[in-house]
Amino acid sequence: MIPFVIGMTGLSGSGKSHYVRALKDRMGDQVSIVGFDDYYRPLEDQHIDAFGEANYDLPTALYHERFYEDLRQLIAYRPVLIKKYQFENYDAPEQTEIISPAPVLLVEGLFVLEFEQVDSLLDYRVFIDCDTQLCFDRRIKRDVKFRGIPHKRSLHQWEHHVMPAYEKFIEPHRERCDLIIQNDGPVHEDVEYIIDRILNHAHPSVVEALGNI
Repeated sequence: MIPFVIGMTGLSGSGKSHYVRALKDRMGDQVSIVGFDDYYRPLEDQHIDAFGEANYDLPTALYHERFYEDLRQLIAYRPVLIKKYQFENYDAPEQTEIISPAPVLLVEGLFVLEFEQVDSLLDYRVFIDCDTQLCFDRRIKRDVKFRGIPHKRSLHQWEHHVMPAYEKFIEPHRERCDLIIQNDGPVHEDVEYIIDRILNHAHPSVVEALGNI
């Protein structure tokens, strides 16, 4: 069986992780999540901007070759071991996770459509759209409350890193996506629609494996 591979992208704060969790809750072990956020290079390898801040919102900030190879392994139905990335917590103990193959692979991250190698492995592309101000509010809250990033630095990253990266590397891929979701309400209907698209586009062996999901 060849898994059905979905790529999901959108502006930081658009709700990608929310949709990922909702799909995982709905599909259980029938879907495996492959997050590009776990493939960031260490701080010393990041580009430093003119203000002395590391810019993580560049395609070069990630180990895209490793991501590509791990995705190929999962498509071949082989599990992969990944190292969980610790945002702004460089002294945290190393955490690893085994990602198991599944009939559906959900590949999520800012730049999943920017790398041709990764993009070539996708069967379906989903763009999560959202009001920019709402994305900004979510991003600032997440950075300050959950990642311990100072408010001033978070504002700097949004203005000088996040939005320029979105305009250059993410938004240009919007119109070639198979599905554009406007995240402005409950996700239940959107999740059911994504599942319907899977059942209509995946190989019959995948549909059979999914059963009466």
